[in-house]
Amino acid sequence: MVETGVRRASVPGWTRLTQWTPWTQWARWTVVAAVVGALLGVGWALLAPPRHVGVLGDGRAAVLTGESLHRFDAVALFALVTAAAGVVGAAAMWRAGQGTPRRALGIVASAAVGSVSAAGVGLGLAAWRYPDAADAAAGTVVALAPDLATPMAVLPGPLAAAVTLVVLVAFAPDDTDDDTDTAGADGPEGDDDGPGKDDGPVSPAA
Repeated sequence: MVETGVRRASVPGWTRLTQWTPWTQWARWTVVAAVVGALLGVGWALLAPPRHVGVLGDGRAAVLTGESLHRFDAVALFALVTAAAGVVGAAAMWRAGQGTPRRALGIVASAAVGSVSAAGVGLGLAAWRYPDAADAAAGTVVALAPDLATPMAVLPGPLAAAVTLVVLVAFAPDDTDDDTDTAGADGPEGDDDGPGKDDGPVSPAA
C-alpha cells in the first residue's frame, strides 16, 4: 500500500515545549521551577548549619561564642544555591525557544517562584529537624533551626536570572549583519560588471 500525504517527523520532547502556547509554557515553567525550588530547599535544610545556644530557663537562651556567624552562613548558602539555579534555568529556557520580552518576564517570574518554594520547603524542613529551645531544660545546649533572617533572601534567584538574560541578549549574534555582508558591492547576484571592468579583447573588425 502506498502512503499518501506528508508524514509528520518526530519532534524531540524539548523542541515540542517551544511549540506550546505562551500561557501553557509559563504554567509548565512555573511548575518545574517550584519543584526544583523545593528540592533546593531540602538540600539547604540539610546543609545549612544550626546555631547552638545555652538554655537559661524561662524561655531565655544565650548564643554560644561564634555560633551567631552561622546565621549569615545559612543566608549566604541559600543565596548562592538559588542564584546558581537562576543562572542555569534562565540560560536553558532562553535557548529553548525564540527570545521575546514576554518570554524573559516569564523566566524571571519562574525563578522567583522557585526561590519562594525553596524558602518555604527549606524553612519547614529545618524547623521539623531541630527541636524548640523553649521545651529544653535549663543548663542544656540545643541547636536552633537555621533561618533566612530576612525576606530579601529570595531575591538572588530572580536577580541572577535577569542578569543572565541581559548577558545572553548582549552577546547574541545579529542575523541582520550576515544578510548585509552577503549583498556586498557586487550586487545581489554577484555580478562584477562596472565601469572599470575589462570586457575582454576588442575585435579588430569593431
